[in-house]
Amino acid sequence: MRLAAAAVAMGVLAGLAHAQDRPNGLTGKEKSEGWILLFDGKSLNGWEPHAGGDFKVENGAISCPGTTAGWIGTSQTFSNYVLKLEFRGAAKVNSGVFLRSEKEGQPHITGYELQIWDYQPAGYNTGSLVGSAKAPETKILADQWNRYEITAEGDRFVIALNGKPLLDARDSKHAAGVIGFQCQKDNPIQFRSIKVRPIKK
Repeated sequence: MRLAAAAVAMGVLAGLAHAQDRPNGLTGKEKSEGWILLFDGKSLNGWEPHAGGDFKVENGAISCPGTTAGWIGTSQTFSNYVLKLEFRGAAKVNSGVFLRSEKEGQPHITGYELQIWDYQPAGYNTGSLVGSAKAPETKILADQWNRYEITAEGDRFVIALNGKPLLDARDSKHAAGVIGFQCQKDNPIQFRSIKVRPIKK
């Protein structure tokens, strides 16, 4: 009897873990908390390409093959929020997440670029807001799914990578804009499980 009960309990736990690991979805708890799924895993609905980049949906991820440089951004703009996403690339992949960027112009100038590159020459490595705040040195998990959690609230930015806090900084240059991803030539990268929870001020 005890063995049977233990087996049932393990099965339930395994099911919960599988549900939590399932990409491109929201749990019931997340829905009740106001999370919005930004990528459905099947299409680029809600996203707009900018300046090339050749983005496509591949194996449940927004994929940049690295054939041309460019970026892709949300159709909707956001101001204060918590953003979660996963990305996967090679050890030396050079990419970035754009926060509060304008649809026109250079997104790292009109908004913030959260770095995905462990070897940026000026020291704005992974976890840094390029040109605004440097994170301590870290390394991404090469060819594995990495998790970014970003809180942008007013002038405060809190960044965590794979559950580890990396940056807690303040900058007030940009107040609202789109969320986007950078595609660099010869730097293939994928993004998935992209969800945002707006923070009401």
